[in-house]
Amino acid sequence: MATRDRDEHNGFFTVPSRITPKAVLGLLAKPRWLMTLLRGPLPTFANWVDVPGAGKTPQALGAFATDQLDPSVTWSDFDWLRSVWNGPLVLKGILTREDALLAIDHGADAIVISNHGGRQLDGAAGTIEALPEVVDAVAGRADVIVDGGVRRGRDVIKALALGAKACMIGRPYVYGLAAIGERGAELAIEILRNEIDQTLALLGVSSIAALDEQALLSLRRAR
Repeated sequence: MATRDRDEHNGFFTVPSRITPKAVLGLLAKPRWLMTLLRGPLPTFANWVDVPGAGKTPQALGAFATDQLDPSVTWSDFDWLRSVWNGPLVLKGILTREDALLAIDHGADAIVISNHGGRQLDGAAGTIEALPEVVDAVAGRADVIVDGGVRRGRDVIKALALGAKACMIGRPYVYGLAAIGERGAELAIEILRNEIDQTLALLGVSSIAALDEQALLSLRRAR
């Protein structure tokens, strides 16, 4: 795992987590949010609930999550997964033409261009920078999806204009979820949808399918 200076400074990796005066003041400044949090269930990794060995406490779940990371994974492991799974297989974390070609050769049905939000290697290429060469290398043999950096509807339009099949979002819906729960997540998606429609209209483009590099040039001029 990469060094995350802000998390270490805030005591995020300490067990138990370090409660600082700054954190307490931040909680007290949002009483409604705090009461909602206290009345709700304990935050957890929902996909690991009741999984043998995962534990119940945040500390145990965090340790279990760390144990799932295996730095020795190679393309042969991907080959094995391909051999036992006949459904669509998506590979996330591609940033270069070379790795995109390897993914295709090993049977990936889709590629997710991702730098994990810059949290693992803060000097890695931005996903939008890597997108054109990956799309060119794949040449339609697999879907290309962009993950990371999507904050507004126009970010989605830029990615689609450069050849992406779709975009993944993490922080936008999480911010909404943290603010007002399920309705917040729904609202975040609604905002993105409305911004996509608005951007298409302002570009004079009638549909997603009509996007091309000319639309991208218009977006660049509008910055």
